[in-house]
Amino acid sequence: MSPKTKTIQGIIVSHTHWDRAWYLPFQSFRHRLVRMVDELMDILETDPNFRAFTLDGQTVLLEDYLEIRPEQETRLKKLIQSGRILIGPWFTMPDLFLISGESVIRNLQEGRKWCEKFGNYMAVGYLPDPFGHFAQMPQIFQGFDIDSYIFMRGLDAETKASHGAIFNWQSPDGSTVLAIYEREGYFPVGSLGHPSVFGRFEGHEVKVDLAKKQIEQALETMLPLQAEETVLLSNGFDHLPVQKEIPQLLSQLNESLEGIELTHGTIPEFVEAIKQENQSHQTYQGDLIGNADQPILASVYSTRMYLKQQNHSAQQLLSRYVEPLSVWLESQGWGNDVRPFLNYSWRLLFKNHAHDDICGCSVDGVHDDDEYRFRQIEQIGEGLLVEHLETLLKQGFIPPQQTGDYTTDVFVLNPHPWEATYTVETEVYFPNPDGEWGEPLPPLSLTGCDGHGKPIKISVLDTEAPKARSRYLETTWGRYYQVSFSITLPPLGYQLVHIYQTSQPLSTPETQQPLTLENQRYQLTVTDNTLTLTEKTTGIQFSDFLQLEYQPDLGDTYSFSPVPDVTPIWGKLTEAKFHPQKADTLRLTYQLNIQDTTLESIPSSESQVTSEPSFAPFSKGGWGDHPLQNSITVDLSLNTHESISIQINYESTVENARIRAVLPLGFTTKNSLADGHFRLVSREKPQLRTPESDPQRYQTYPGELDYPTHHQGDFVLFTGDNYQVWVANRGLPEYEVIGDKVAITLHRAVGYLSVGKGRIRPCQAGPSVPTPGAQCKREINAELAYGLANLEQETIIRKAREFAHPAWGREMPYLPYVNSTGQLGRYGSLCAIDNPNIILSALKPHEEKGIMVLRVYNQTEVTQTATVTFGWNVTAYCETNLLEMWEHGKEVSNQELSIQLYPHQIKTFLLQS
Repeated sequence: MSPKTKTIQGIIVSHTHWDRAWYLPFQSFRHRLVRMVDELMDILETDPNFRAFTLDGQTVLLEDYLEIRPEQETRLKKLIQSGRILIGPWFTMPDLFLISGESVIRNLQEGRKWCEKFGNYMAVGYLPDPFGHFAQMPQIFQGFDIDSYIFMRGLDAETKASHGAIFNWQSPDGSTVLAIYEREGYFPVGSLGHPSVFGRFEGHEVKVDLAKKQIEQALETMLPLQAEETVLLSNGFDHLPVQKEIPQLLSQLNESLEGIELTHGTIPEFVEAIKQENQSHQTYQGDLIGNADQPILASVYSTRMYLKQQNHSAQQLLSRYVEPLSVWLESQGWGNDVRPFLNYSWRLLFKNHAHDDICGCSVDGVHDDDEYRFRQIEQIGEGLLVEHLETLLKQGFIPPQQTGDYTTDVFVLNPHPWEATYTVETEVYFPNPDGEWGEPLPPLSLTGCDGHGKPIKISVLDTEAPKARSRYLETTWGRYYQVSFSITLPPLGYQLVHIYQTSQPLSTPETQQPLTLENQRYQLTVTDNTLTLTEKTTGIQFSDFLQLEYQPDLGDTYSFSPVPDVTPIWGKLTEAKFHPQKADTLRLTYQLNIQDTTLESIPSSESQVTSEPSFAPFSKGGWGDHPLQNSITVDLSLNTHESISIQINYESTVENARIRAVLPLGFTTKNSLADGHFRLVSREKPQLRTPESDPQRYQTYPGELDYPTHHQGDFVLFTGDNYQVWVANRGLPEYEVIGDKVAITLHRAVGYLSVGKGRIRPCQAGPSVPTPGAQCKREINAELAYGLANLEQETIIRKAREFAHPAWGREMPYLPYVNSTGQLGRYGSLCAIDNPNIILSALKPHEEKGIMVLRVYNQTEVTQTATVTFGWNVTAYCETNLLEMWEHGKEVSNQELSIQLYPHQIKTFLLQS
């Protein structure tokens, strides 16, 4: 950096960083928030010298405050409109990696709504605390007309040395923002003039000399990293109240400091000053997941894995099922306005996306609240879908081509804009012929036909009678069936499957020998408790195809911490048979014999607490009170997506441990291609360091060493010389490459929010609060798909996404007085995209009725073109940005839209019916 030749301009920004819930539950923090905002407004109204205050960049705090103080809205709005309180751009401050890219966009859109409501908007990409930033964020921010980004975590040491703290961050599509790295965090002068940034300062008198020293120390570390003469000195910290004496303190400091002038200002003023200096900057491309000065805490990918799985389900329920069906019905003029329910559901979801929530690194009560919100989202989404089916039933479908005496229909939706085949499991119900007090129908075989009238096989997995079906204003007694069938669905479309009873008795699955599953591509067989996979086209064969790994974890909710010299325990396949209800599924039982490990090498809880700890504290004896044996059930089947479905179930009783599924690659590699946010991400496993191999790094803050694990979205892909291997998942975001294998984390159990002296992270990441819920002693269910083939990459990716986001199926509602016969087709496509490299991100109702939103992106590094075909009447469209404002509509002909996307480009279109 060039030497400083003129007076430094230090902009003091008063703020608070306010995690809604973290080491205390939400209501405890909200109580403090209300008191803080009350005091803040009093200060701003009575002290004209107190320039402004930044409310952490997340507008959810306004909602939290006004729920308690609704009478203060006018007063609060006035201060925001005048620029004294700065809000936005976010609704909540999310973790960027553990939520979908579309959810990131929706969060910013919701934040923008609140800013418009209150009359001002901080158009700066302010996101200091989350644990890393994905490479497409500059493109997303530019879509909101934001051209700057302020962050704390994520810069690696090499980039810091070469680029400094201010640089251009460029997305893969070429979009660029001015990135500003907070080397000293969002608190370089937090609690200015007080002994520590941490803790409370009520009753302590500000020391001007101490404040001067703190300013000088901050400048000493920050100025060498930038050429600019303007420096951001943030005055605030986690949950801090307003430091009301700042104006007077700055006046006193300006009298004694040399070479620097301090002003009380705002983040936008700082950004504008940096732009005005017009220094040249280097350009960085890629994710920001380094840990030069602040820990990146990457093991949050596996903390409380049940939250990640519930989030996966909630996101797809809203964006892949409810919204596209809502678009179709609204375009036809059918049904009711769903926007209030959708908006409310997304706000619930955004509250769960706050980084301390979705990361799982808060006290147990916080995550109890998360699960409550996930349940509310599921209930609202299911309610909307049922209402949609009722609406369709009232319109009336064409009668089926084949039928019987006792019948029902199942609506099945494909969420992808290409044709796909699925195996669907659902429940159907046949009422008693003579009503509640009559005899139920006998258990008979079922058959059916698809929307085209083609016969399809219906497999009965289970049946029960008499059983009551209770729905809204309906209670019916009859016979319940759990069924499965395979169905090919049109692009982002549906089929209405007609199911009816035959006169044949219900058959029971035949016992099969040998224990083998086989289709055109794969053979799975179990012989002498050895599971072998053969891929027929390549001839590749793996024995011990699936391994289950148990490894002790002495870390916390932020970081995995292995035990030195303790090798993993491998599950032993002890039993194999066919699934009792599914003839096409192998059921395997694995046993984890935990007593096989070397217990003597693991420290006891007493040594962790009473002496300087080397690892995290955990239960007495090191292993908790769980049994020394854990049984895991694995169901394997050959699915319709060119892969093997792996469903893993167990009651977790272990403590302080990680369990992973380990699958073969057949070749050694360090490289992988992971599903990322609006792109495919090449990842390479680092050369791992240990406290012994790099003691200097380990002993210097933050000391965080490299994590061997990586993040994935829906899948990870590996390429060998003659074939590819891929693993798709449903809400399991952590994987690791281990030589010629890949490990997918099923769950990780720890007992403390934060502890120090771990093998990867020695520094504290938060308070050492017990979190017994993070031991995840609950039913664990994990779903994976493993594929091995020599196929085109686009085909593999489609197959992986089909597994990650399966078809949605449900029996049609019962409306006793509605004539369900009409002219509505029993199959149809809502939207088709003919290029597999153009990925659908959203098809949703716009805020303005009669307008729909289509968002797509190009997952490749080359320009792509595609034709989008709509299944409803689209008369006009316009291309827009992420603000989704209608401008200059163009005519649509033949319900087709020709589009072109540059490499890695995200595009949004508004459609008018």
